[in-house]
Amino acid sequence: MSSVGLFAYGSAGGRDGVDLGEVPFVVVDVETTGLSSTSDRIVEIALVRIEGGRVVDEWATLVDPGRDPGPTFVHHITADMLSGAPTFADVAGEILSRLDGAVAVAHNARFEEGFIAQEFARVGISTAPLPAVCTLRLARQVLAAPNFQLVSCCTVYGIELHDAHTALGDTRATAQLLPRLLAHAPALRFPSAPVPLPRYPRHARPRTRVTGLRKGADGWIQSLLGKLPYSTGDADPASAEAYLAAVGSVLSDGKLTGVEAKALARLAGQSGMGAQQVRVLHHRYLDGLRDVALADDILTSTEYRQLVTAARILGEPDYFADLTAPEIETTDRIQAAKQRGQRVWCSPSVAADVRDRLTQAGFVLALNLTRNVVTAVVAAADQDNTKVARARILAIPIRSDLTLDDMLGTAATPSLASQQTGSTAAAVGAEGTGPRTVPTPAAAAHVPTQRVPQVIVGWYLDPSGRWTYRFWDGQGWTEKVSGGDGRTWSDSTALPLWCAPTTGGLVDGQQPHTLVDQIMTMQKNDIHAALLLTVRCIDAVENDSRINGYGVAPWFYERAAIIFARLADPAAEVAVLERFARQRHAPGAKPPQLLDRLRRLREATTGA
Repeated sequence: MSSVGLFAYGSAGGRDGVDLGEVPFVVVDVETTGLSSTSDRIVEIALVRIEGGRVVDEWATLVDPGRDPGPTFVHHITADMLSGAPTFADVAGEILSRLDGAVAVAHNARFEEGFIAQEFARVGISTAPLPAVCTLRLARQVLAAPNFQLVSCCTVYGIELHDAHTALGDTRATAQLLPRLLAHAPALRFPSAPVPLPRYPRHARPRTRVTGLRKGADGWIQSLLGKLPYSTGDADPASAEAYLAAVGSVLSDGKLTGVEAKALARLAGQSGMGAQQVRVLHHRYLDGLRDVALADDILTSTEYRQLVTAARILGEPDYFADLTAPEIETTDRIQAAKQRGQRVWCSPSVAADVRDRLTQAGFVLALNLTRNVVTAVVAAADQDNTKVARARILAIPIRSDLTLDDMLGTAATPSLASQQTGSTAAAVGAEGTGPRTVPTPAAAAHVPTQRVPQVIVGWYLDPSGRWTYRFWDGQGWTEKVSGGDGRTWSDSTALPLWCAPTTGGLVDGQQPHTLVDQIMTMQKNDIHAALLLTVRCIDAVENDSRINGYGVAPWFYERAAIIFARLADPAAEVAVLERFARQRHAPGAKPPQLLDRLRRLREATTGA
């Protein structure tokens, strides 16, 4: 057991030191401009987190060394790839946060230790020694091998080393090697337990890369996703739009070539995306195709083939499994008058008499699920149907086929208060504890012009931003407010904002940024629904900011202000801009434009 510099190495079978038990491991690997930690620099770093013997997270980035990249023939990193990449100082905070509370692991860890320690020193970061494991040293204790290079150790255990001499490829291989070595080694003991690492600002997004892209049996996209780290955080809206535009361009002819796949890979890497972010954007693209094809609720066989082809190319062959293919071959859109009325979808086992009652009540039965379907009527036998799963994804209210009396007008609709007896109490807790949102039954056949969301009576995050919680009485926000400590007050200030409550930084289970296209589409057809979703996104990003300190995305405030301006409601426009002004803005955000708009509106109001 030894402790030198940045890493305090554990040893197998020793009696002294600390048994760290279930402390997670973080495997780290670097690619560098050379072999000297004092004169050379890091050009790529990857970290893979292991908990309970399983990989739970990956992160990687290229690093601008401020000089030439060195032996490109080894790590295949060119100066062009490093242009615009973050410096080590830019990502030092991310690296510290990922190493915090964990045991660092590397193969030939002295190499990684020397370079990371020098980079920390250059930016003025000092830490207590981190508990660490060197898999090279461990392999020498438990393996009989001709040598103990990473590739040789992996061969002994039948581990495939993909993308050798890339930081992510080597960390993935080491992450598979570590539990096998530990299974054959005596228990590890360390000089000390992990200590809290210093906090350091995160100044830039990562820059990822894809190397050795191959079509193989699974296709170009699966190869691309497999070579990116699992997740790096949400792509910024500008990068997302650029990537979506590129996807639309390369798939316009219904096929994807190797050159086009590599162009997508470069764009994803330059935007700092991981596999999860790319996959989410692919889903956005496919959802957009679906919305266009089903805009009038008519799906031709040509459109169906185009959708299925796009999904297959993007590695999602079952993405449109919920669609009902046309029964006859159609190349042109059927010229038929669109039926008027609210659209309802029924699952396959819903009885014919229920369908008849729905149509007699003025509803239109939809063949496929689209965003303008107001309710999905589902029989008990169809709960696992793929279309029912799609309804949940689209946040379409789901109703049992046995509880339709209020929709059909054959019985009085129970009041929210009687449905939710006792639900109005005790939703207020400590600040940061989000109340639960439970959807109410779908709207009755006669819907008011302004779509007010139906939400269970109770306390929710205050949409005005003035208090932590505000009371929703089932129809609108009331004057009752709370700071989150159990006490309540009366706030008679007008509330121009209205929204459905949201918690956890998500809206309908999605990150707010993934809903940008949906908001823009909804605004064309239902401006009040677009406003509802926009303000729910505002709640989500503010909640996320309170919890994680990530800052607030200005796009949603700007969109809400635009909608209020279109609705000729200057008081509401001022309110949403004032709410924006109170927030902690994300790094790189440019709020002056919105704040200038707020100043002008205030002056106009004062002048009036």
